Amino acid sequence: MDTTQQVKEAIKNNYLTDNRKQVVLYSGGKDSSYLLTLLWEVLVELPEHLRTKTVYIMNSDTGVEAPIMADYVERTLKTIEHEAALQGLPIVVERVRPNIKNNFWYRVLGRGTLISTPNTKHHPCTHWLKIGPTQEKFKEWIANAPVRLGEDKSVITCYMGVRNEEGARRKASISKFQLSEESLWAKHSDFDEIMCFHAIKFVTADELWFELLNRGTLPFGVTAEELSIQYGEGILECAIKTSTEQGKSSCGASGGRLGCWICGMVSGKDPMLLRFIEEGYNYEGLLEWKTLMLQMRNDIRYREVFPRQHYNRIQKFRDKPAQVDLFDTDESTKAANYFQTYERALTDSYAPGGMTLEGRRLLLEHLLFVQERDGHSLISEDEVQAVLEAWKDTEGICIERSEIKPKAMKYDGELVFLPNKTVNTKATKNVNEVFYVTIELNKEEKELYTFLKNRQRVNQTSLFFFPDCTEFKDMKLVWNKVTFVVCKEGIRTKSEATEFVHKWLGWRYGSFTEETKKAAINFLILSALSEGLEKRQQEQQNSILNDGLDPLPVTKTNGQLAFAI
Repeated sequence: MDTTQQVKEAIKNNYLTDNRKQVVLYSGGKDSSYLLTLLWEVLVELPEHLRTKTVYIMNSDTGVEAPIMADYVERTLKTIEHEAALQGLPIVVERVRPNIKNNFWYRVLGRGTLISTPNTKHHPCTHWLKIGPTQEKFKEWIANAPVRLGEDKSVITCYMGVRNEEGARRKASISKFQLSEESLWAKHSDFDEIMCFHAIKFVTADELWFELLNRGTLPFGVTAEELSIQYGEGILECAIKTSTEQGKSSCGASGGRLGCWICGMVSGKDPMLLRFIEEGYNYEGLLEWKTLMLQMRNDIRYREVFPRQHYNRIQKFRDKPAQVDLFDTDESTKAANYFQTYERALTDSYAPGGMTLEGRRLLLEHLLFVQERDGHSLISEDEVQAVLEAWKDTEGICIERSEIKPKAMKYDGELVFLPNKTVNTKATKNVNEVFYVTIELNKEEKELYTFLKNRQRVNQTSLFFFPDCTEFKDMKLVWNKVTFVVCKEGIRTKSEATEFVHKWLGWRYGSFTEETKKAAINFLILSALSEGLEKRQQEQQNSILNDGLDPLPVTKTNGQLAFAI
C-alpha cells in the first residue's frame, strides 16, 4: 500500500469511529489542499449512509493576505461549498476573522502597536490574526458540545496538514505533543478538549506534489496547476495557527513564505512581494508602503516617549497634598521636604513606546493613496472608522473621516537612536542635521507629561523628548526639564530648531493660552535661575577660598518675583 493510500485508510478509520466534531484546518496551501483532497476522496468513496458526520473546513482570514492570495482562497472556498453541495457531501466551510480590536489596521494604525520584526521577541500579530480567531471558534464549539466523562475530555478532532519533512522547527513542534513517534495523534497545547490528527505527518514533499499534479483537478474543483502557480514547489504556506505554542514562532519566520503582505518578519525586500512583482503583478505600492512602515517603526520622530502603560501608571498616581512654592526659600524645612518628594521626570535610556498619532495618520493616508492609485482593496471603510475611533480612545483626538485624504508621504529617511540616547549612525538614513533643544519647566512628572500630551493633541504632531531634571542640592532646588529632538527638512540652525519647539509649545504672541503663557514664563525664570546658579557654582569651584555662596537675593515688587543674578 503506497503512502497516499495509507493516509486515506487512516482518515477513513478515524471518520467512521471517531465521535468527536471533525474539523479540518485549511489555508489553501499545498499541505492543507493535499489533506482535504484525501479526506474528500474518502467521503466520496463511502456509501451515503455512512457519511454521518459533518466535516467543518476552517479557514482563517487575516484581512491582510496578499491580494492575489486572498482572491484565490476566497474563490477556492466558494468552489468547495459549491462542489460539496453538488456532490452531496457533509462539508461546511467555517471562515473565522479577527474581531475589530484584533484587526491589523486597528492595532497598528489605530493604537500604534509596533509590528514584529526579526529583532523582537514576541509576535503578537500571529495571536491577533490567527490564533485568537480560531480559538474563539473552538471555545464556542467546546461550550456547545456534550460533556464527556472520564479521562478523555476531547470533543473535537482537528485535522492538521503538518509534515515532519517541513523542517527541524516544525518537526520539533510536532514531537513535543505527539502521543508517540509513530502516532498520527497529538495533544493540543491549549485545549484538553481537542485532539490533533496529523494524517500526512510522514508524507514527503515529492509524494505530495506528485499526487496533486497527477490528479490535475482536485475533487473540490481547484486545479493542481493553479495551486502550483500560486505557491510554487519551493514556497512554504502560512498555515492556520490554533495554539500559543505555534505562536512562539512567527508565520513569516521563513523568508520563502506566502501570507500576510505586511509581515515584518522579513525585510523590506520581501521575497513574496518581489516574486509577484517579477511575475507582473502591480504590487510595487504594497512593497513601498510596507518598507515605509518598517522605516517609520524605528524612527524616533514617530515614536512615543514611553509605552502607553507608563503614561497610564503616572496618571493613576493620586495627587499629592499641595507643595510649598519652589521659590519659598525662607522655610528651610519645607524646602528640604519639597526637594526630597519632588516627582522627578528621569529616564536612563532610550526605550520608547509605540507609534505616534502623527505617524499613524501619515501611514493611513499613504495606504489610502496606494489603494486608490493601484486599485487594490487593502483597507475597508469600516476599518478606517475603527482606526479613527481608536485615535479618540487612545489619544483623545477626534478626527472626522472627511479630514483623512489619500496622500503620498514624502519621507526623508529614518532617524534611529541607540539605547544610550545617541544617534545610531549605522541605521540612520536621514541626512538632515539633528538639534537638541532643552526646555526647563517647573512641572512635576505627572503634570509635565500631561502638559506635553496636551500639546500633542493640539498640534496633532509629536516631538520626541528626553525627560530630565535640574538640581541644586545645597539650595534644595529642583525642577524638571525636557530635551526635544529636532530633525526636519528646512531647519538648518539651532535657532530655527528652538523657534520650531517654541511654536509647538504654543509660545507665540496671539496664540497663548493661560497654560502655555504660564509655561513660557516659567521657562524664562528657570532658565535665568539655572544659568545664574550654575555660574555661581562654577565661580565657587574656581575660588581658592572655601566660602559658601551668598543667598540668592529675591525681592517682590507689585506681586512679581525678581532675581538678582
